Amino acid sequence: MTRRTHAQTLLARRRRRIRSVGAVGVVALALVSSAVAFSGHGASAPAGAGGGGRLIGASYSSRLFAGIPQHGLVLGSPRAAVRMVEFADLQCPYCDEYALQALPTLVTDYVRTGKVQMEFENLSFIGPGSVSAGRVQNRLWNFVDLLYLNQGRENSGYVTPAYLHRLLDAVPGLKVDQALAASETPAADAALSAANVAAQRDGVGGTPTFLIGPAGGALRQFTPSSLTAAPFAAEIDHVYASAVASR
Repeated sequence: MTRRTHAQTLLARRRRRIRSVGAVGVVALALVSSAVAFSGHGASAPAGAGGGGRLIGASYSSRLFAGIPQHGLVLGSPRAAVRMVEFADLQCPYCDEYALQALPTLVTDYVRTGKVQMEFENLSFIGPGSVSAGRVQNRLWNFVDLLYLNQGRENSGYVTPAYLHRLLDAVPGLKVDQALAASETPAADAALSAANVAAQRDGVGGTPTFLIGPAGGALRQFTPSSLTAAPFAAEIDHVYASAVASR
């Protein structure tokens, strides 16, 4: 086994595994109903933003995404040569690791420059908090980034209505009451169901899972050697060069 293959194997083991991919949709729909009544009960709340502590990263997150087109799940120019899809759960600690270590560089160097368009697919399988947060669709990328910057321990009860309100209130230009109302509509359920269907179609077995490929072409699963920016940048550069050469 090569050193790179060994590193990829170790990373794959660190992903938050979906126990049964085919059952994800059933699990998420069941959690949606329980999430309506979810009010932060369970393990003791963490000391961070979810426990009433300081919300961190609001200004940084705002600057990171400022001026970049957002349309629902999609971030970046529709004319980008490379497309990248992330399957994640908002309570997944490894998804958080990617968001902290890799995403800022990828957004700055590739999305903002128009080379890459990103899509976020929320699987919401870990617990009721995943579903409560996953139902939020307005200004999705700003919200998701803030949540990862202030992520608590999974299923510890930190994803409360007050916590979600604080995150949304920190998103520039967002009408919080409208965003919360939208999160309780059938459209929010449909978004979670669509992510589950996409995960089954693309053979996703855990989070985070990434697909990368040329825009308009076939995407393939990419397993990085680490959740830092470097392996993603190398893969994107390779796909970008091929995509531009074929135009």
